[in-house]
Amino acid sequence: MRKWVPACVAVVALLSGCGDGVEPHAVGEPTRWDPCSITPEAIGATGLDPGYRDEGWGDGIVVPDWGRCSFKPPGLDVKYFLSVEVSLSHTLAETRADQSRIDGQDITIGDRDAFEYKTRVGKTGRTCDIAVEVEPGVVVFSVIDMDDLADAELCEMVLRHTQDLEDSLPAPV
Repeated sequence: MRKWVPACVAVVALLSGCGDGVEPHAVGEPTRWDPCSITPEAIGATGLDPGYRDEGWGDGIVVPDWGRCSFKPPGLDVKYFLSVEVSLSHTLAETRADQSRIDGQDITIGDRDAFEYKTRVGKTGRTCDIAVEVEPGVVVFSVIDMDDLADAELCEMVLRHTQDLEDSLPAPV
């Protein structure tokens, strides 16, 4: 038994020396996936500009429950933006139950449960959105109209981009 004491002390000393500068955190606490972590290669493969990404909601705007990254097609004449938003505290069921969603329909993206819907904000703001279930939470892909595109065209674009980027989402649990 006495032979083990020096060995245990040495192991504890070695392990505690490796922990310098590491801050403790709760075990099992989920971290929110970063939509800006989608690789430039994946963004380029879906036809968007791999060199452009806009993180967050804008200067001075904080939305604590949601992370956001937006992407755009190449060039200067931008007809739409793709916004990818993620929340740990909201769910696909909440999205389905929200009465402000227009023309909602259940779909699947790969093997994932999803919900497609449209939104309107004011007279000109229009999007087509796909909410995809992740564990925990939800990821919402939105095509935001900048050029008076038809609703069907918006929804075709968001479906294509969501399918193309599905492999970039957190792995299903």
